[in-house]
Amino acid sequence: MSIASFSERYPEAHRALGERLRERVRFDVPLAPYLWYRVGGPADVLVFPCDEADLDWISETARHFALPITVVGSGTNLLVKDGGIRGVVIALIGAFRHVVVERTDERGVHWVKVGGGVEKPSLLTWAVDRGLAGLVFSAGVPGTIGGGIFMNAGTKYGCYGDVLDSLRLFDFQKGARTVRRDQVHFGYRHQNAVHGELVLEATFRFEPGAVDEMRVEVQRIIEERAAKQPLDYPSCGSTFKNPEGYSAGRLIEQAGLKGLRSGGAEISLKHANFILNKKDARARDILALIAIIKRRVHERFAVELECEVVVLGEDAVEDPVSGTDRVFAGSAGI
Repeated sequence: MSIASFSERYPEAHRALGERLRERVRFDVPLAPYLWYRVGGPADVLVFPCDEADLDWISETARHFALPITVVGSGTNLLVKDGGIRGVVIALIGAFRHVVVERTDERGVHWVKVGGGVEKPSLLTWAVDRGLAGLVFSAGVPGTIGGGIFMNAGTKYGCYGDVLDSLRLFDFQKGARTVRRDQVHFGYRHQNAVHGELVLEATFRFEPGAVDEMRVEVQRIIEERAAKQPLDYPSCGSTFKNPEGYSAGRLIEQAGLKGLRSGGAEISLKHANFILNKKDARARDILALIAIIKRRVHERFAVELECEVVVLGEDAVEDPVSGTDRVFAGSAGI
């Protein structure tokens, strides 16, 4: 049993989307190649908007045909289930990538408008080369600025909320709006402004800094991350948020779960808060490990782990092999 193709279920929507978006729309396409985890079932419709006008039209068309909209950005912190995502999926690849200095004051403070599709490493390099401080914390962190704002991505050295001045968001029901920094509350891996919306643009306030010092610190942080984190296999970074007063990775390690595998997925031997796609993993393999980790950590330490990775989509229609049946011990054993 399989899901009928999008063109069979929505022939008029298929025709309208194809005629307007042409090479910027794909139908019934696996999402795995577009996600950092390299797992994920098909999207009914995958679109690559190039501007706000595209978003307006996509929103109106989706409402007309009663199609849900899901934003995956560049897919760095997402786990899409094996059944994929119904409706329209929006990927920000190659769009909303402008970086413009809006103004500079007499002290050399810069206000810079940055498109939500700009890659974090690219913006960091741009800022450091111009002697603009505030983004060194993001050294080695992948993904787009839009995703970074949504997750309030950061490290122990800082986060995007520290340098944000304002946001321009796109609401798929109401259109675009601007949000001031004082209207946004940033917390550990969350914020209260962006929910089902898309980050069109963020304006950052950068203080002047010493170029050479920042370059040295960026390199130091990148080397530190490489020494501690497994970067040789696909993953979404940290799987769980650190509970208050605890390290999620340390709890998982102390629960004896390093090296545990399910199908092609493995809890990293290098850093237990990373679940790796070692070889042709499926989402169900990763979800099986997530369930085991949460259960075992709770049983041993009475701590509830909360996922940092965002899980989207549906289970596969046919899934005869359960994730639990495919779990077996790695070098650490269970």
